[in-house]
Amino acid sequence: MSKWKDLAHFLYGRGFWYADPLREIEGLKEEQLFWVPEQNTLCILWHVGHITHRELLHIGIFLQGLQPSIIPSQYDVFGHKWCSTEQVLQSIGSVKSVLSWAYKVRKKSHEFIESLTDDEFHAIPPTAEDGLSVAHWLFITSAHTALHIGRIQLLRALIEKEQERAC
Repeated sequence: MSKWKDLAHFLYGRGFWYADPLREIEGLKEEQLFWVPEQNTLCILWHVGHITHRELLHIGIFLQGLQPSIIPSQYDVFGHKWCSTEQVLQSIGSVKSVLSWAYKVRKKSHEFIESLTDDEFHAIPPTAEDGLSVAHWLFITSAHTALHIGRIQLLRALIEKEQERAC
């Protein structure tokens, strides 16, 4: 296996501890996934959905050139606009469906990573924004995920009344 593939798989949850939103929420109840410390904050489930939404946008649409319709419309609440917990609840159908979607998207991301040759990591796809290479988009997306994992960890610490984890 190439070092590029090893690194990409690592950054998408096969080793990197700030990369797997489903692992971060293990053991939480549904009401905890929707808890917010105040009205103007985003719930844990929104962060999980947003990670998934961005991953599918970056890897599916930007890198693979798939149609935007690959993101189910009920998950538009996880896009770039702020949505209240009530809006998320009204849109998603069920927590189970969101978590299943997150699992499937991550699985497809690993399949895409596995399909790449070393040269393809350096290629600039015609559908990628800003002329960035496949490797750039993969690593930007994993950094974005890490940011939201930190938010999930903070919210979880507040829910569980535990000390926030330091890096």
